[in-house]
Amino acid sequence: MTDAKLTDATFLLLINGAIGLTFAAAFLGTTWRSSVELGRWCAAAFVCAAATVLIEALARDIPSVRLASTLSFGSLMAALSLIAAGLRRHYRPDSRLGWLGAAALLAVVFTALAGVDLPRGGWAQALTYQLPFAAILAFAAGTVLRHAPGRAVDLVLAGVLGLCALQFAAKAVLIPLEGADNGVRDYLTSAYARYSQTAGSILSLMLGVALLALVVREVIAEATGRLERDGLSGVLTRTAFLERAERLAEAAPPGTRIGLLLCDLDHFKAINDRFGHPAGDEVIRRFGALLAACARPRDLCGRIGGEEFCLLMPAADVEALARIAAALRTGAEQMRFAWLPEERRITASLGGTLIAPGEPLASAIRRADIALYQAKADGRNRYRMADRPEAA
Repeated sequence: MTDAKLTDATFLLLINGAIGLTFAAAFLGTTWRSSVELGRWCAAAFVCAAATVLIEALARDIPSVRLASTLSFGSLMAALSLIAAGLRRHYRPDSRLGWLGAAALLAVVFTALAGVDLPRGGWAQALTYQLPFAAILAFAAGTVLRHAPGRAVDLVLAGVLGLCALQFAAKAVLIPLEGADNGVRDYLTSAYARYSQTAGSILSLMLGVALLALVVREVIAEATGRLERDGLSGVLTRTAFLERAERLAEAAPPGTRIGLLLCDLDHFKAINDRFGHPAGDEVIRRFGALLAACARPRDLCGRIGGEEFCLLMPAADVEALARIAAALRTGAEQMRFAWLPEERRITASLGGTLIAPGEPLASAIRRADIALYQAKADGRNRYRMADRPEAA
């Protein structure tokens, strides 16, 4: 009977180890050329989880019970800590993670020095070993619920993390109630091992799939964002800008005015013709950066033509448009370029308008365009405000 138990538990351990390594490879493959760091955190976590399985499988051959227990506890703690830290860094990039690592290390040291010596199958040993895992998973679930945007994938992940936390909390209760010996060397021959590894396999799959779904979504969003950005200026492409601007205008609360500013670089064709396209590219790149720097966090910046840019400003007024226009004119004149002579200055003509509630975006753009060409007709390097929408 012992051999049968050993075989069952070993088989489940092999399954869990394969799950860990498979997910680690999936996370690395998904984020290989991406800046989504969560994938790397998760890959490291599942490697540590696979290491936990390997340690438990070889525990009978490890000469020291203290060493075997410490390695098993430490590798699983490292796996869960990496997931919690990765999620924290993903949703709160400015978060400090040193305290989380210190807490995990403290739990490992306490287990190595004191937890191993507690009576097997008792409440003290069960709580000491299982509750740190439950706590760190609960922290991860709380991080997702508190800081995530509330998308379906975030809510599912928080739910799975909560289930994993409950599993470890349940184990802390079941071990003393059932009188299970949780010694790492006797682990494979216990009925508890089959329960633990079966539940662990199911929840590992659920957690891996939920995390992978989040990572894949972020990788797709990153790729989509790159496609929506103009490769030269760094602001939105014409198509992306118009689509987002229309959605933003439609979602604006009743009575809200939205500012629209068109910017056109003066005599840009002459720059390309006289100094070459590298000079023109530098001008576009630098002005795109200037536009993004002058914009507010909620504003939309787009390049809608060769040397024409557009800025959409939610909840703006005439004064706000004038301030941004002045900043862009001043900033453009002050720029110096490696591909242009020192004395060469870049200027911009601008036209602004306010979008009336319910007004089509195309209508507002036409009105701002008229104001822009009025600025050019008046001598360029000027800003003109279009007539109010009611009079347009």
